[in-house]
Amino acid sequence: MRSGTADARLARFVFGYLDHLGIPVKRVVDLGCGLGQWRGLLAGHHPRAVYTGVEISPYLCGKYGWVESSAADFRGRGRYDLILCQSVFQYLGDGEARAAVENLARLCRGALYLEIITKKDWQNHCNRKLTDGNIHLRDEAWYRKLLGRHFRSAGGGIFLPNESPVVLYDLERG
Repeated sequence: MRSGTADARLARFVFGYLDHLGIPVKRVVDLGCGLGQWRGLLAGHHPRAVYTGVEISPYLCGKYGWVESSAADFRGRGRYDLILCQSVFQYLGDGEARAAVENLARLCRGALYLEIITKKDWQNHCNRKLTDGNIHLRDEAWYRKLLGRHFRSAGGGIFLPNESPVVLYDLERG
């Protein structure tokens, strides 16, 4: 996550946009939740929503009570209104990234918020002193092709399942 102010702005955007699209937020899974910063942000916008934190680190799972799993392997119970997957995919190899997208498609009934550093982002936008460079750098076209099998972009990092009844006008799509 970013600084506290940027986190709050991002949460206002994500939850506000989902509200605009008419997508209820009752069940949320945060894949790669780390310290679980989205939990507090969710509580501020949707206090009755159920949050599930999923993390690969046994230490963080023990400390915070998260489910120990990954974006590719988490099975959960049922489907989720919102899947948060922030700064995870760039750490996955190609096969694991493909498995993760298949899993996200199985888990998602509402929307997916996805943030990934691409090759172009690394070259043009990342502060390399503050950003982990031990990642898989891929072209955005690779991700778009992979995601396009199951999701359509709603812009701003929000993706909707292809079968979603939400109507997006041409210029609303990312």
